[in-house]
Amino acid sequence: MIASNTPLRPEIEAALHEVAQTLKDIAKRAAGSSQEASESLVRAAAEVTHAAEALRKMAAVTTKNVLHKAAQEVQEHPIASLAAAITAAAALVRVLSSEHQHQQR
Repeated sequence: MIASNTPLRPEIEAALHEVAQTLKDIAKRAAGSSQEASESLVRAAAEVTHAAEALRKMAAVTTKNVLHKAAQEVQEHPIASLAAAITAAAALVRVLSSEHQHQQR
C-alpha cells in the first residue's frame, strides 16, 4: 500500500487501509446523494483521526527508544559523544553564518 523501507505495524496498516477504503467510498458516493457523501466524509475524518493517533503512539514509542539509546551511548562513550556534539555545534554555526552572509547580499 505505502512504499517504504520500514514496515508498518499491523494496526497502522489496517487504519491506513480503512482510510483509503473510506475515501474510495466517498468518491463513489459523491455522484449520489449529498447525505451519503456527507456521512462518508464524517467516516473518513474519523478514520484519519484514528490513523493519526496510531502514528502518534508509534512515534512516541520510537522517540523514547531512540532517546534511551542515545543516553546509553553517551554514558558508554562520553568523550566521543562530546566530540560529536562539538562537531555538530561547529557545523551549525557555519551553516547559520553562511545563511546570514547570504541574506546580507
